[in-house]
Amino acid sequence: MPGLLILVRPHTSLLDGLAVARELYRQGVGPAVFPVDPDYALHPVWRRLLNVFGKHYGGHEMIPLDAGSFMGLRKLLQILRDDKVVVVFPQGIGVDIPDRPDAPGARWLARKSSCQVWHMQLDHRRWWPGVSVVQFEDKRQKTVDDLLL
Repeated sequence: MPGLLILVRPHTSLLDGLAVARELYRQGVGPAVFPVDPDYALHPVWRRLLNVFGKHYGGHEMIPLDAGSFMGLRKLLQILRDDKVVVVFPQGIGVDIPDRPDAPGARWLARKSSCQVWHMQLDHRRWWPGVSVVQFEDKRQKTVDDLLL
């Protein structure tokens, strides 16, 4: 059974992933896999800090993922097919441009995995991002139109 894909927008702060991990812990969701830019995921200091935070708040796992890597998307697809939770910031990197469009990989991942999809919204009016679930989709419940395509 496919897992849960959580799409989070807008990604405008380096605290966003931490805020989402903490909120998932509070909601009892997870552990989740967070694909993280290799510059942070492989950095000797950031890697340790992010791993400690993830383990403390729900046992979340961080994996390095190059945003332009098709093989990375395939790895995330397999994780979803293994009935796990994956958190993706579909706008990719570039936190200084809040209104940037989604990268095509998130849509592909949702379509190919046929998993449940949550859309989470971040509120950056304070120093710590607020997190809320704004939409829930269950891709496993097919409509007649889906079956005809």
